[in-house]
Amino acid sequence: MNQYSQLDHILRKIMSDWSIPGLEVSIVENGEITYLRGFGLQSLLTHAPITTESVFCIASVSKCFVACAIMQLVEQGKLQLDTPLVHYLPDFRLDDERFIQITLRQMLSHTSGMPDMDELEYNELLAHPEYDEAALERYVHSLAGRKMIAAPGERFAYSNIAYNVLGHLIARTSGRTFEDHMKENILRPAGMTESTFYFPEVDRDRLAVPHLRIPTMSVHPIYPYNRVDAPASFLHATLMDMCRWAITCMQDVDFKRGQLLSPASYDLMWSPVAEWGYPPLYEHTGLGWTLGHYDGMKTVSHGGMGLGWGHFLVLLPEKKCATVILCNAESSARSRIVRAALNIIMDKEPSVGPVSWIVPISQAFEEGGPQAAHTRYHEIKDSPEYYFDGGELVNLAIQLCSAQKIDLAIDVLEFNLQVYPQHLDSLLFLAKLFLQKGQSSRAITAIQSVPEIDPNNVNAKWMLQGNA
Repeated sequence: MNQYSQLDHILRKIMSDWSIPGLEVSIVENGEITYLRGFGLQSLLTHAPITTESVFCIASVSKCFVACAIMQLVEQGKLQLDTPLVHYLPDFRLDDERFIQITLRQMLSHTSGMPDMDELEYNELLAHPEYDEAALERYVHSLAGRKMIAAPGERFAYSNIAYNVLGHLIARTSGRTFEDHMKENILRPAGMTESTFYFPEVDRDRLAVPHLRIPTMSVHPIYPYNRVDAPASFLHATLMDMCRWAITCMQDVDFKRGQLLSPASYDLMWSPVAEWGYPPLYEHTGLGWTLGHYDGMKTVSHGGMGLGWGHFLVLLPEKKCATVILCNAESSARSRIVRAALNIIMDKEPSVGPVSWIVPISQAFEEGGPQAAHTRYHEIKDSPEYYFDGGELVNLAIQLCSAQKIDLAIDVLEFNLQVYPQHLDSLLFLAKLFLQKGQSSRAITAIQSVPEIDPNNVNAKWMLQGNA
């Protein structure tokens, strides 16, 4: 079995083990696409197959395109990385006097101190989609009541909001809509003719729709989109176009051709700014990119996870290779798929690896609720076929909330806390759901456990102060 046939086998096994509906994977070596495969279905409802023409929303991988556009404007002298944002957007406001210090460099590197939307806010945003050209500007103006979570430059804190503001800045600076500017200056020069940030332009027959575990794998009840979140989350692209993006970035650096940016700009974007702290791939953040290492080789990457998708783009500049993973399910299987592709690039043996307990536990919830989940857990808890992580069931609860199954999400979190009694994210998310249901006393009970585990937890302090 050659290496690519072996990778085919591994990917099919991962898809089967994790109940993944659709997947595309590619490998680029020395400017050539050497592996390009699609597996499964665009939708569990239509059963349309994944093809090389399928279009995926690439979620947060969109951010590295926004960073590229900002750097182009910096190269043109229209923006400066260390000039405060308010110099360019004088009508921008946050409810904190420190907002006037925020720079573009800090926004690109997630060190601006700007807040982010939580899962429930995202659900509300997507429940009321906007499509008009003024949507992004209205959104930026709506941020005036938001609090900062840190001083500018103080620490890393991921912010989709910051990238949406950067999208508005691109539009304001260029005098065009964000989507038109990106198409003309980024996507078309990179050869990405089948890609767009504007969802109404997407051919629905080619669309790989998102899937959630709610509690078993199903098509997302709505198609998530809001134009205000386009810069942070909503580039739609084919796998072939994503390969062209990877090739363009690496050739700009290797051959100093400057099709999109100068090598100096890539060097700046691909240099560490702040610690992320999750090796091997998430060691540091650069400007619009995530930096790490794999098998001793530098990686420049960006992932996209949530709303029913799970994607990853990894460049290995020293090896002149890349891999792109596009998946229409929100699943931690993504890390297994990425590692399998990287191992092939590194001439190492790929493996399937154990499966998250989210798969059998979500199935048990579907079949018989919390009692069935308890029974299933005790059946598998000593099995080497599965791995156990409290964060996996928090992710299940998040997906259930996307489908408005709040009571079942609460059941999942309470079950998770029986297995992991001190799981902070479970406690905090459970408190949010109780508050959403108007059950403040139950929310306070959940929050009061947090200081015993993490006395400095800011989120718990805010929630207690707001509901005392």
